[in-house]
Amino acid sequence: MMNVAVREGKLNIPMNVTTSFCTVTWSVIPTSDELGPYLITNADCTVAPSLDALYYVNRSGLIIRNSTTTENGHLITTAGLYTAECAGSGNKTGAKLVVVRK
Repeated sequence: MMNVAVREGKLNIPMNVTTSFCTVTWSVIPTSDELGPYLITNADCTVAPSLDALYYVNRSGLIIRNSTTTENGHLITTAGLYTAECAGSGNKTGAKLVVVRK
């Protein structure tokens, strides 16, 4: 994964890993709550119900629906440190999503 910088409000930002996405567990430590992490998905490819307005999973990986710097009615911001962990091997990779305000 690579670090990503986007403008606030950008839609459908992909966070990809090279392994099969269904064996990956995604989590985030958002900038709005650095005491996280928040589990986004388990290896079964389902997004946690409390975060499904912010994220979805497809064949390319985790998709961030909207880049945000404030909670704006949601549990967390989408700016933060993302971690993908392979369920079988325990290998981890991470990337930071930086969101620049308009």
